[in-house]
Amino acid sequence: MTTTVTTTAPAGREPVSRSPWRDVPAYRQIINSRLRTTLAYRQNVFFLLAILILQIFILRKVWTALYQGHTTVDGLTLHALLVYITLANLQNWVLQDPTISFYMYNRVREGQVAFDLVRPVGFVPQMFAHLVGSSFATVIFGSVALPFIFFAGTLGAPASPTALLLYVASFVLGYVITTLLTLMLGMFAFWTTEISGLTMLYRLINQFFAGALVPVSLFPGAIRIIADVLPFQATTYTPVAIYVGRVRGANAIGALGVQAVWVVLLIFASWAMWQRALHRVVVQGG
Repeated sequence: MTTTVTTTAPAGREPVSRSPWRDVPAYRQIINSRLRTTLAYRQNVFFLLAILILQIFILRKVWTALYQGHTTVDGLTLHALLVYITLANLQNWVLQDPTISFYMYNRVREGQVAFDLVRPVGFVPQMFAHLVGSSFATVIFGSVALPFIFFAGTLGAPASPTALLLYVASFVLGYVITTLLTLMLGMFAFWTTEISGLTMLYRLINQFFAGALVPVSLFPGAIRIIADVLPFQATTYTPVAIYVGRVRGANAIGALGVQAVWVVLLIFASWAMWQRALHRVVVQGG
């Protein structure tokens, strides 16, 4: 029989690290450990890459068929759209990493989080380091798969040198937003005994509202309003739209500002969520 025991973390908080800089070696070790773990299970990564390549190929065929007889749609040429679709799906694949959410869930479910909480490096920074290590591994695999992605989709140069610089800045902000959302998703493990269904729902909603399947600018009225009040388009659509020149000039600067606002809001939201999670440690045993 399975039992659930809820305990309260001592003093409701983690030990305060003496100095962030003194924790750098620990972060480096966690990043290397996660990188090695991901490389060790590379068969799963290659399988996910195959799905990504197939999805890009199908989307290219669908959008090419939809563009028959049209030079542009809403001011977007077919070539620009195909570059957008290819880069958006590749970027969305690089940023989204559900394994960290499941890792957090398993740490909580098995009670190992109790040991994480008493370590000098805080639990949330530990998870962030895991995400960085996983991202490095994903970039490595993605780079190897670029020739196949080029064949399945369309890769092209940025709209301008300025667009490339703004894209890099937007990508970094998008990465931070995705990281905060992933950490918050994993924190639900402190309240639930299973997060697989929630994770699948999150990935579905994120992929659509991030603009990986259809550019957000082409969403109909009501759905566009919903997309505008959610943070997902700031992770994928904004940087890729800047890259292909769909968003430029003052609009691009404004889009970066919106991303920065989401970063601040999600930092406060994740901090508040973590403060409540600290008072719940759920351990299952037989």
